[in-house]
Amino acid sequence: MDINDFQGIESSFLDYKISLEAEKPKSWLKSVAAFANTKGGHILFGVTDRTHEAIGLDDAQKAGSKIAEIISARISPKVNYTINTFPSAKEGRLCLVLSISPGPHYPYYYVHEHTRECYVRRGDRSEPATTLEVNALILKGINQTYDALPTSYKLDDISFTLLGASLKQETGESFNLLQDAVSLGLTTPNGEVTNAGLLLCDQGVLRHSRVVCTHWKGKEKGEIDGDALDDQEFFGTSLIMLLNNAEAFIRNNSKNPWTIRGMRREEKSDYPFKAVREVLVNALIHRDYQNIGAEVHVDMYDDRMEISSPGGMMNGSRIQDLDLKTVPSMRRNEIISDIFGRLHYMDRRGSGIRRIINSYTHYENKPSFYSNEYFFLVSLPNRGIASRIKHTTGKTQLTTGKTQLTTGKTQLTTEKTQLTTEKTQLTTEKTQLTAEKTQLEVLRADIRQKTEKIFRPVTVDKIMKLLSTYENKYSFNRQIVAKQFEISENAASRILKKAMDCGIVRKEKKGVYYFK
Repeated sequence: MDINDFQGIESSFLDYKISLEAEKPKSWLKSVAAFANTKGGHILFGVTDRTHEAIGLDDAQKAGSKIAEIISARISPKVNYTINTFPSAKEGRLCLVLSISPGPHYPYYYVHEHTRECYVRRGDRSEPATTLEVNALILKGINQTYDALPTSYKLDDISFTLLGASLKQETGESFNLLQDAVSLGLTTPNGEVTNAGLLLCDQGVLRHSRVVCTHWKGKEKGEIDGDALDDQEFFGTSLIMLLNNAEAFIRNNSKNPWTIRGMRREEKSDYPFKAVREVLVNALIHRDYQNIGAEVHVDMYDDRMEISSPGGMMNGSRIQDLDLKTVPSMRRNEIISDIFGRLHYMDRRGSGIRRIINSYTHYENKPSFYSNEYFFLVSLPNRGIASRIKHTTGKTQLTTGKTQLTTGKTQLTTEKTQLTTEKTQLTTEKTQLTAEKTQLEVLRADIRQKTEKIFRPVTVDKIMKLLSTYENKYSFNRQIVAKQFEISENAASRILKKAMDCGIVRKEKKGVYYFK
């Protein structure tokens, strides 16, 4: 073993100490606790922090004994570790590697006098754990998950009609509440309903189990005045219904929604159904339900959709730092995951990320993943405007290479022209904005004139408000009209038909409308 053996290890699992700080050991003991609480790691003593040069220790054997003594006195409960030596760049001096294994008796604390401090690993730093992280470690230490914890509710307080019907449809087997509730983990043998039971019951008892959906105008929140095209908040129901409601919102707010063709879904849509289902399911079953003040968010923009959920990776990793092809499958809520697997809402083999990425095989724009200790976010590009991958032959590429060399000279000249053109474009953009406002005002006047003799004044005002939000650039549907007008969907259909008859609305395709 030598210093080169640690070159391929990520910084998340390594700390460097030029010497053993025996009098002030907290600087490295908090890393011991953090490694034990997350995925394990190594502390290299006798190695410089910045250059990672192995300069060795004065007395490696004495330092090793002191490390063992301090860990025994200051880390609780006892942590699993090994201490080994490896040669330094200086003759006669050795370095030490302290290797800490994760768990199994979580959480691990740094103990000093009357204080107990819990640490976790975030990137290349060991930082104090939040209350939520400590609670999660406690559950992990007793080999328990949040959804398995019993509550004060009894079976008589709730019902599982939707869950029973869904299981019957997918498995063909009848759901016997008294027999199956315990085996599925919905109740304890003592008849106490678990958190999983409360999340899957018809009543949706846990109020923080909710999904907030918003369709934004533009590519960022707050980018355009009156920027929310549609928004809905779903709660007070089963996770199954939350999933169905979120899917319906996405479909209704997509310009090219997925459609049913016989027994299969047509995938020529803005967002592939399989990817949407996978991301939503993961957001619902893997979210941290101990975080009561947070919820799942679905945010749709002109060019993408972002779905975020409370709680980062369970092992403290960051998804953006990992190879997406080898991300391990970890379940924060075992019972919910198992039931969703039975319902075929998810694949139990942990291949969800690969399926999401494969949905964009023929597109240059790919899904992106991000996480920290607080939340997990997936961004799906809008395939309706994403660039498709163009396949070129080897000959074409060779020809293109020559063309590019010639073009390079032309580009240098063109850049000067572009600098001048940019000034002109800035002026043109202002003119275009003014023209757009003028065009919109003309459209307002035209629509008001055409609708005043057909609709009641209150309905005309609502149509003008709808125009202010959607203008003639964004699509809407009858569900949106029904919600904004506070009427039934059938009544919304009648209004849309009248609006088309008088020439103020056009129907691009089934369920997709624009102002003319």
